[in-house]
Amino acid sequence: MKLFLAVLAFLNWYYIPFQSPSAPVEVEGVDVNLKRNELAFTFFSLSDGEAALIQHGSGENILINTGGKDTLQELERLLSLFQVNSISSVILTQKDGVSNLAQVVQKYKVKQIITGDAAYKAFNVPTGEVKVIGWEQEALHKLAPGLTAEVVYDGKEDNEGTDISFQFFHHQIFYVSSASQKSEQAFLNEPLKNVNIVKLPFYAAKGTFSDLLIEHLDPQIAVIFKSNTIKPDPDLLEMLNEAWIDVYFTKQHGTVTIKLTDSNYDVITIMSEE
Repeated sequence: MKLFLAVLAFLNWYYIPFQSPSAPVEVEGVDVNLKRNELAFTFFSLSDGEAALIQHGSGENILINTGGKDTLQELERLLSLFQVNSISSVILTQKDGVSNLAQVVQKYKVKQIITGDAAYKAFNVPTGEVKVIGWEQEALHKLAPGLTAEVVYDGKEDNEGTDISFQFFHHQIFYVSSASQKSEQAFLNEPLKNVNIVKLPFYAAKGTFSDLLIEHLDPQIAVIFKSNTIKPDPDLLEMLNEAWIDVYFTKQHGTVTIKLTDSNYDVITIMSEE
């Protein structure tokens, strides 16, 4: 898998090799160059499934889900690209996010697995090898300096998962994994009006996200992962477009990194080519 720099949205990034972004260039490594109070939230472009990486200026690496079936080599290539040699925590938000969990735990010396109800019974890693922590709904957790995570909803039924609001200073990233009437009502009952970025559930399939939720969250950016079997709903995409929300597809735009400081954020995409 070759990776190419597609869009450079800010200047304080360092690439190996460094070249002008006016033409696609092969990227051998990415240094997010984080200062102490900065965060990088990266949505990986895999051929199937979800995996996202949180990197903090303190050196903390946190992985959210581990990709779909047969994507281990892709995931390892991307982690290597972002110079990740160890991972402190893996957060599991859905049962189909555990495909590469055992290999990730072993290779990257994972200290703990954090999971809600949906993913808990789906993975098979000996508990003696790694600490397993269950997050409950409405619980608030500190992950790194300036970074907290709140479980907005933790579902057990079909089309439900663990939905987490990540707060970094005044920035809010809502990682949505549920798409049910119960979860939608829970979201509408929460003061989620300052969401900057939302990760849509179930690959933006038909019926997974309503116009009421779009209006309630009012994000600037929506991210949609790629699935081999599910296509985004054209009506949902039209609603997002009409709401002036920038939509990033990992299939189309590649790996999407959002670098956040205490006051602003910027976006970069890196295309992949098999």
